Amino acid sequence: MHVDSSNISYYAQPSRLFPQLNGYWFYFLSLFLILILISNKVSAAKFVFAAAEKSNPTSYLSNQKKRGILVDVITEVFSRSGHTIEILLMPWARCLREVKNGSVDGIFSVYKTPERMTFLSYTDEVLITQVQAFFVTSDSSISFDGDLRKLANKSISIINQTSYGPRLDSALEAGVFNWVSQAQSSQSNVKKLLAGRVDLIPSYRHVALSTAKSLGASAKIRQLSPDIEAIPSYLAFTNKRDFSKAIAEFNHVLASMKEDGSYDKIFNKYLF
Repeated sequence: MHVDSSNISYYAQPSRLFPQLNGYWFYFLSLFLILILISNKVSAAKFVFAAAEKSNPTSYLSNQKKRGILVDVITEVFSRSGHTIEILLMPWARCLREVKNGSVDGIFSVYKTPERMTFLSYTDEVLITQVQAFFVTSDSSISFDGDLRKLANKSISIINQTSYGPRLDSALEAGVFNWVSQAQSSQSNVKKLLAGRVDLIPSYRHVALSTAKSLGASAKIRQLSPDIEAIPSYLAFTNKRDFSKAIAEFNHVLASMKEDGSYDKIFNKYLF
């Protein structure tokens, strides 16, 4: 059977079959391209995060530039995801207040506590495991065998609204310590210890040691052993908005950074 190919080519053209589309074809194509551009702009978001100020070596200001282990890690994660970020350094209590009311998108690095989980959406991938320990002045006779109750008559200072992990948090809530005062930053806490205003302070190990170094007082403090606790710490987003996509991206990229060695490289730059 002979088939007229000219008829096939004629009827295979959409404009021949559906003449009414002639006036709309360009319109629909243009609309499709615009939607793609809008979609790309939405995916390339900007996030604003709060972090503790003067928290060497994790987040601090140096020569008017934000620096630190976690500042660099967070920046690299979101850069790989195609996003831009802004990091605001402020007292820790204010960090929590700003993320709770939704004034910022997220916060780092933050422990998981029942109270915080009511207003935060946590990432799954651990940002950093923080070793909490007690610090005293180098000439102090205080010792620690792991029993928090034996330090009950010692004066300690903690950073306002900071969680030190389940073990110490529970002891503080139960009133195990007779004299507890508060500071607004790691730097002011270390200064209180050096001035003899308190007997000891709890702190993330690297923060206390780095802070003392920045004050020219590395030889003036020492860590008590054993450690209090090693606690995983996270990046978390405010519950005021939906950040499920950003959380999934963060988990994937941070895990890949740990695998390819770039995560450790950032730590080594500040610690060694």
